[in-house]
Amino acid sequence: MIFDYAPGNLLVVELDKKKHLSRIYYDYWNADDLTLTPILYGLSRGLVESILDRQIGYNSRPIIVVETIADTMYLNAFDKFLEDPNISMNPLNIVAAYNKNSVLPLSIFYRNHGYNTFVLLDNTEESKEISAQLIANEFSKTQTIFFEEKTKALQSIEDYMITEDYLYAVNQTYAIKLRKEGYVNLTEQDIQSRNKSGIIESLNSIWEEHREDGWEEFDSEEVARYICEKIAIEEADFLSDKTKDKFRSLYRLIAERIRQQQNLMAGQNSDKKKMSV
Repeated sequence: MIFDYAPGNLLVVELDKKKHLSRIYYDYWNADDLTLTPILYGLSRGLVESILDRQIGYNSRPIIVVETIADTMYLNAFDKFLEDPNISMNPLNIVAAYNKNSVLPLSIFYRNHGYNTFVLLDNTEESKEISAQLIANEFSKTQTIFFEEKTKALQSIEDYMITEDYLYAVNQTYAIKLRKEGYVNLTEQDIQSRNKSGIIESLNSIWEEHREDGWEEFDSEEVARYICEKIAIEEADFLSDKTKDKFRSLYRLIAERIRQQQNLMAGQNSDKKKMSV
């Protein structure tokens, strides 16, 4: 087996002389720990603990696997920002997959080690494919959580912030960084005119239009870092009550799914006991 640990590179696994894969599919992930652990270390940049005792997970807090480090930053930062013990993420372990290719194997790894595992996904076609693969690997639909508000699908976690709030952070981040490249503060009208599914998709479209001006690519992680740092130093007055309420709905959604899964598992365990009598 060949492990490529370079950031951004796909992991290459050579199974035998006749098979050579440039991508790993879910069929190959139900493997022995000695195989899985080093691969997962490569995929998640060393954040996966080497758990040898599968009983450890059964007594541990639920795991929430998220697609990006920005998702983790927002979930932790807004948890402290809202200061609401009824919907706090403190009882949970949040694991960032860093890229979509890592979501499935990480989720299977933790589930197989006894953790009550949930997956938080964007509303993109690739994420919907991940959801289908999770279900094919015996995850329940309850364990797969798509971003939404009042049953309306949200493309990314950034869409829990109202446009004005998020654009404030974008403008603060890029007004200086791209000053020489002719950056002008963006407005809600700039976003609406793109007619895209979410704010990140709209901003990517704007940045693509200015690629020849030296704007390169829109970095949502850098904006996330700005917002979370402002929350940490208590200078996040630009975040409105509407944004806070939208994030509360996300935490309630996660809490509700965890409760539903616990009830589902309790019912299944009860049925097993009845059958064994």
